[in-house]
Amino acid sequence: MASPEQRRVALITGATGGLGPHVVAAFTAAGWEVARERRDDAGSSLRWFDATNAAEVKEAVEQVARSYGRIDALLSLVGTWKPQPPVAEFTDQLWDEIFAINLRSAFLVARAVIPHMLKQRWGRIITVGARGGERGSAKNAAYAASKAALLALTESVADELSGTGITVNAVVPSVIDTPANRRSMPNADYSKWVPPAHIAATMLFLCRDQAASITGERIHISNQS
Repeated sequence: MASPEQRRVALITGATGGLGPHVVAAFTAAGWEVARERRDDAGSSLRWFDATNAAEVKEAVEQVARSYGRIDALLSLVGTWKPQPPVAEFTDQLWDEIFAINLRSAFLVARAVIPHMLKQRWGRIITVGARGGERGSAKNAAYAASKAALLALTESVADELSGTGITVNAVVPSVIDTPANRRSMPNADYSKWVPPAHIAATMLFLCRDQAASITGERIHISNQS
């Protein structure tokens, strides 16, 4: 007989990014059914969708619910960082783009998933914050503001869902050791960066029954070695 964990379903958005494959691998190895989108549809249980588009998000979440009969965890990994000018030189387009990817996507997918979790009285929602969202810095205004708003959204949803069996938390890593980050910061000390597998393992723990008392928290992850 399969364990409860092996019957659970995780929806992972942003699964093709630098962190996503590690989260997919961790949950798959633990016996979870994993629904994630891929542009090429190879080995995918979910066609690619735009997480900033409300209609596409609703359709995708309903597809997962129909295919698996439930959604137990939402790992909301969609996010971006781009070089940013001083606020006085920001374009509306760049500001809106960063907010859409970092904040609107998490809001839309959570809004669509929560009703399914409420029906089963069990669920886990995890977002990805950033240290930059806890203290702003020059030429980083949109990223910092969008991540700060994401943390506030996470805490608000956790408070709303208190007592329902659904927990909502944010992991807040320092710099993640991804190929994209290495390309953008070629002279950095990579040994001080957080391995994506460590973040994936933390997310997996937060989705287990043993983490039922952890909600509305910012789980900071940094490499102190």
